[in-house]
Amino acid sequence: MSQLSAEDEVELQSLLKQLLRSINDRISNAPSTECAEDILLHLEETDKNFHNYEFVKYLRQYMESSLGTVIEEETKSLTKGDGQPAIGSSHDTLIHAITRRTRDSAEYQQMTETLKNSMITAVESLINKFEEGQMRKEEMHREKQHSQSNSQYTDNCSDSDSSFNQVRDNNTHTLSKK
Repeated sequence: MSQLSAEDEVELQSLLKQLLRSINDRISNAPSTECAEDILLHLEETDKNFHNYEFVKYLRQYMESSLGTVIEEETKSLTKGDGQPAIGSSHDTLIHAITRRTRDSAEYQQMTETLKNSMITAVESLINKFEEGQMRKEEMHREKQHSQSNSQYTDNCSDSDSSFNQVRDNNTHTLSKK
């Protein structure tokens, strides 16, 4: 899985948006940007639903499909035929060795680069859509204010016309009596 398709990038963007909506209250209530970043960085540790987010499930599946073969090959090469570690004496040593070798692999480098580029694209797109929405809201607000002020001006003119007509009618009526 070298590159994400356009459909995958749209899905990734949608899932990221869904995640952000799910944690919106926690981020919005953060006293500073740094605190909001800290919340995001430690989300797995602090959010019991972390592994249930569709975004997290998508990333997990993507990583498994990108690195599954590499992990299997490293596991085979570092274990004896009976499944026992060929290096060191503990299971932890085996896990660390597999992790290190996987992180050093070309597949891992490609996966992280692809995810990084895709996430940058998704985040930039979300930011652009947010800014466009904000601009539309501001424009609609300005139009509404402009419309209200024009309506108010028209009403004032109507009132003036009405007053003027009333004065004129009164004068005409008074003149006709004389």
